[in-house]
Amino acid sequence: MDKVKVAFVGCGGICNFHLSHLLQFDDVTYVGFMDIRPERAAEKAALAGGAKVFDDYVQMLDEARPDVLYICVPPDQHGFIEYEAIKRKIHFLVEKPMALNLKLAEEIRDAAAEAGIITAVGFQDRYLDIIEKTKEFLQGRQVGLVDGAWMGGIPGVYWWSTYATSGGQIVEQNIHLFDMVRYLFGEPARVYCAAARGLVKREGYDLHDYSSAVITFKNNIVATLFTGCYLDHNVPHKNGLHIRCVDSEIRYILRQSVELDTGDSVQLYKRQVDQGVTEDRTFLDAVKTGNPAIIRSPYSDACKSLALTLACNQSIATGQPVELN
Repeated sequence: MDKVKVAFVGCGGICNFHLSHLLQFDDVTYVGFMDIRPERAAEKAALAGGAKVFDDYVQMLDEARPDVLYICVPPDQHGFIEYEAIKRKIHFLVEKPMALNLKLAEEIRDAAAEAGIITAVGFQDRYLDIIEKTKEFLQGRQVGLVDGAWMGGIPGVYWWSTYATSGGQIVEQNIHLFDMVRYLFGEPARVYCAAARGLVKREGYDLHDYSSAVITFKNNIVATLFTGCYLDHNVPHKNGLHIRCVDSEIRYILRQSVELDTGDSVQLYKRQVDQGVTEDRTFLDAVKTGNPAIIRSPYSDACKSLALTLACNQSIATGQPVELN
């Protein structure tokens, strides 16, 4: 295909993220935007050159007949949208977390695979140039301990502050780092997570303010990831991963830079390429060529990162470690 017909369901902040990338490409045609707030859909449609606005996504899929659908809705709104896309053989990119129920996510995974749908999940950090440098540096090295953090405040969207609609900070936000340790170190064997409340005073808020998850991988690497939303100031330079190898250290600053330290020398690499542009370009190229292998986070793999974060919630609730398949 020369042009990819694109539609969006959900036109909030993460839609802005993807649309800003797609507008840089000359092989995209916009055929529909749908949001529960029509004014947001109209705003995005205007940016895209006047695409049609719909108030029902099923009608949009039937009338606009997109090649690909971007699913950018709150975490508790998944399920029906994906099934309607699968039914019509529409490829889709869905933002994380793809569901708050692992059984639902696995059913969508299997249905998409059976239908031959090309899928991608929005784990944008897998496309970072500095993560490519990190993976190269790790080749042949022995890793023991890893620690990392995603600390900050509470995002300004209405659905974020309750487990029922967001799944909590680990599942909704720090899932990026949980996915990253899987991407770098392979599959986890078990996780134990402890958490507490009491610092955040906000009506309707029922999340844990902070947590610590200890992940033991099948290759015996042990990673500890901290998560917190109680800070009243931003600390982006403090978030990321610290990887301790036998002969070296890696200091990854979230989406900013990575230091590769051998003891004799330190190589500093700063992010040069917008990982979101690479993510969206890769997804469209996979659809155009029929080659899903180039996608770094297909739905089937993303289910494993979702399972890990949901296991953290289970561990918090039970006070027990959770074994992973």
